[in-house]
Amino acid sequence: MKSINAADLSALDMEKALLLDIRSREEFENNGIKDSVNVPFDEISTGLSKLPKDKPVYVLCRTGDLSEEVAEILEDRGYDVYNVEGGHAAYIVSLASAKL
Repeated sequence: MKSINAADLSALDMEKALLLDIRSREEFENNGIKDSVNVPFDEISTGLSKLPKDKPVYVLCRTGDLSEEVAEILEDRGYDVYNVEGGHAAYIVSLASAKL
């Protein structure tokens, strides 16, 4: 399975990719990443049909563990998918580090 470092998310062209945030709706509403799409992990089985297959999908959770499982499912279904290593937590750390 392919993966991407959380620090590299900001370089993605969101018109050519989809960032799938599988955290809870509450977590997403409190601190979701701009232009990402929220399908909570517990709704993933019904939400997969909404995902486009014509562009890469980057899967993000809180720490990178559940997103790895979802990325495997998507890969098995023919998606061009990447797991975001370290999840949202690593993304926040990378933002803080970039400001130093």
